[in-house]
Amino acid sequence: MSAQPPAAQGGPPLKVLHVAETAQGGVGSYIEEILPLQARRYGADAVRVVLPREHAIHFERLPAASMHAFALRGAGRMRSMLRMARLTLRQVREWRPDVVHLHSTYAGFVLRPLLALLPSRPRVVYCAHGWAFDRHAPRWLNRLVARIERLWARWSDVAICISRHDLESAQRVGIDSHRLAMVVNGIGEIESPLPSATSAQPWPDGRLRVLFVGRLDRQKGIDVLYDAMRQLGDRASALVVGSAVVADERVAEPPANVHVTGWLPRDRIATHYANAQVLVVPSRWEGFGLVAVEAMRAGRAVVASRVGGLPEVVEHGVTGWLLDPEDAQSLATLLGELTPETLCAMGAAGRLRFERLFHVRRVGDELDGLYRRLLEPHAVCSGRHIADGT
Repeated sequence: MSAQPPAAQGGPPLKVLHVAETAQGGVGSYIEEILPLQARRYGADAVRVVLPREHAIHFERLPAASMHAFALRGAGRMRSMLRMARLTLRQVREWRPDVVHLHSTYAGFVLRPLLALLPSRPRVVYCAHGWAFDRHAPRWLNRLVARIERLWARWSDVAICISRHDLESAQRVGIDSHRLAMVVNGIGEIESPLPSATSAQPWPDGRLRVLFVGRLDRQKGIDVLYDAMRQLGDRASALVVGSAVVADERVAEPPANVHVTGWLPRDRIATHYANAQVLVVPSRWEGFGLVAVEAMRAGRAVVASRVGGLPEVVEHGVTGWLLDPEDAQSLATLLGELTPETLCAMGAAGRLRFERLFHVRRVGDELDGLYRRLLEPHAVCSGRHIADGT
């Protein structure tokens, strides 16, 4: 089995339908990067996405005609998933895509068995964007989720792993290796000019400018950042971009030196990356950590937890620092000792690492090669032929 899918081989345009039950955070960044790239490759009318209407408003770069939205407002998890499923099945029936690319756990859980029931179904690609069984949860629950992923794997043609850690986690719980392929995440360059720094400067003068981008929940470790910021006091100021997504979690209270913005348009987030000095990613578990790559693209140093795929992104002591998760004291100590010269040097090294390893052009080529391999006649019945090229 080869973890790396084949490179782009050329060929006729494809029709690809992406589906996401949430399009915020890393999944949202991934979709916003991949759709324009695939639209240029296959044609503007050949790529569509099913996503929540409340999240679609943040995708200013995507043509409105490519977005097909279902409502989250006024619906619980189950009802919103049914709305997503109905809309997806209608798109499959009427538009007839070659590939349906499912993003995140719930979309994969609901749609893989439904798509398998279709008499003439498209190829189904599933990406968990970090396996749910890797999270901090009771052992019995993670075992149950892993068992479901093993069983549900038969209803997708391939599962994409976004990091080496993601691939090894899937293999460890017994997901069929022949149905796995590794396509490491990546992002593109900023296409539009950034707003001026003076028009979007949320940090007080003279303090370390700390940035956090992501969901405000236990997985992302926002409480760890808040504890560290309380210890730093007037020496640092943090801007937190994001909001809570997990409905039953209690959101931590930010200290006085933290400003929470909620979710913002991508261009404004890019401006904050450009104006920050360091991004903090204090996650408790993480499949990849796309925000770390976004910071490196902007030439910013990253302080991250030593968990999941983050050590594959952040080169410790070169482009940033890796700390043990849940260690607010070490985080505060490190942030308090940083100098502008060190931050500048590590940010420059991060920019070079982004250009070398994490550009979206590579992701687009690898996905195209994977899609085309799935559509070859010999891939009809056997997952073995999908991943290992035999």
